[in-house]
Amino acid sequence: MTDQRIRPINATNAPGRYSRAVIAGGAVYMAGQTGFGLDGEPIAPGDPAAQARQACENIKKLIAEAGGDLSHVVKLTTYVTDRAHREPVYAVIAEYFGEHAPASTGLIIDGMAHPQMLVEIDATAVLPG
Repeated sequence: MTDQRIRPINATNAPGRYSRAVIAGGAVYMAGQTGFGLDGEPIAPGDPAAQARQACENIKKLIAEAGGDLSHVVKLTTYVTDRAHREPVYAVIAEYFGEHAPASTGLIIDGMAHPQMLVEIDATAVLPG
């Protein structure tokens, strides 16, 4: 099995080299996406809906770079730092995934790697063919 790395990066706050996504066996495994843009554009502090929108835009771009689209996403895991963020975050997710309805898990956690991060969305897709 040959895999393909999409947007490899050198982590600035943790040792190692990572990829934004990896295609392996027809599946696309994406790193958790946040309110930061793919090129490190600033996060929208304090706005969970804006952060969710940026995370979904990141997922949309990564899946396109892998040769697919949002309809190929089969699983989402959404992390929020406050129960109050669930409603605005899931409203944004519904805008992007609508009737497609991938399998989904939601978690409320104490914190994330960066103190301004309120939302992180992890996606897995399966490419056709």
